[in-house]
Amino acid sequence: MIDRRVEDWCVQAMTVQEFKPRGAGDGQPAGDILSPPEVLDNDKEAGYREVFLPQDSENLLGRVLAEFDGTTVLCRVCGDKASGFHYGVHSCEGCKGFFRRSIQQKIQYRPCTKNQQCSILRINRNRCQYCRLKKCIAVGMSRDAVRFGRVPKREKARILAAMQQSSHSRSQEKAVAAELEDEQRLLQTVVRAHLDTCDFTRDKVAPVLARARETPNYTACPPTLACPLNPNPQPLTGQQELLQDFSKRFSPAIRGVVEFAKRIPGFNLLAQDDQVTLLKAGVFEVLLVRLACMFDGQTNSMICLNGQVLKRDSIHNSNARFLMDSMFDFAERVNSLRLSDAELGLFCSVVVIAADRPGLRNTDLVERMHNKLRSALQSVLAQNHPQHPDILRELLKKIPDLRTLNTLHSEKLLAFKMTEQQQQLQAQQQAQQQQQQQ
Repeated sequence: MIDRRVEDWCVQAMTVQEFKPRGAGDGQPAGDILSPPEVLDNDKEAGYREVFLPQDSENLLGRVLAEFDGTTVLCRVCGDKASGFHYGVHSCEGCKGFFRRSIQQKIQYRPCTKNQQCSILRINRNRCQYCRLKKCIAVGMSRDAVRFGRVPKREKARILAAMQQSSHSRSQEKAVAAELEDEQRLLQTVVRAHLDTCDFTRDKVAPVLARARETPNYTACPPTLACPLNPNPQPLTGQQELLQDFSKRFSPAIRGVVEFAKRIPGFNLLAQDDQVTLLKAGVFEVLLVRLACMFDGQTNSMICLNGQVLKRDSIHNSNARFLMDSMFDFAERVNSLRLSDAELGLFCSVVVIAADRPGLRNTDLVERMHNKLRSALQSVLAQNHPQHPDILRELLKKIPDLRTLNTLHSEKLLAFKMTEQQQQLQAQQQAQQQQQQQ
């Protein structure tokens, strides 16, 4: 239902900066701290090796993200800025040198006098060497571990890109959480968005419905009817003309749904691909919810935009009979709940923000948005329908019905397009045959 999809992404090359050690902060010689990543003589004697193993890069990446504070990789021991992957963990130059000296020289540190529970931080890491070595071992530093040293540029670029994405995701989640935190403001924003973008609210439709009941002008359903809003009682000529008319009639309503979705708090903070995925999957479903009030159960008819009334019986000869029958049934079930425009607007937001849409990237974030919107809908329904405690459960049961109708609608349009292509091909073949005969 969306005419076009925005797929152009700005891909910017990352400028990778080398990790730089902070300097000698633990009393070891400066040359030791600033030494290049090649294997030191002492390391050779102790059996250490300085290599980079690509097959371990995924494990490395996972650990990097766990040790990332949003701007840089942190030392697992003291929390200082890590200079690389040393002895199996990310660590700073100070803790790397401390661990190397401790195990190479087999130093026995004086036992801790504070119950061996000292907190090891950058500002106090030299205070208790016993607990510092204990912390090194606890976080995974080992003489048997492969020592990566400073990570190669290519791998570092990939790690930094992943860290940047992780940081962006966390910022995105915080921004969305802030947007949805105030439930009252969330309610007001969604309801106002629905009222401003929907031409089929009950208040707007009520006068048209009343006039249609007073002076019914029933018309037979055209054999090629596909659009429930089509006010033209005359059958259209050709499938292509039908599709063009269908698209034209629905375009304002589609734009209204798109604008509504963009005004749902948090929607514009989602990745652009996720926005498009949610819209493509949910536009027709939201339209069906919005159009439910156009189906009049009292007269078993549908009100068209121009005030004409289509009786349900007249669609039995239509090529969209099953789809239209299903739409009538759905509208009847929705209307039986007697929901207000505000409640329908909130329900539409729950329909749009659905984490089970195929192709979504950040399903967790969409799921959190969905739960917030559903909680807001539940609050309003509980307040407005105290005598009907199961109304939310009944309303949510309509979502699978919407999915089915969406599929039927897509299949119908696909069939129309295939028929049109076949007709065009036949026309071309006939024209070629006529030319050959001449």
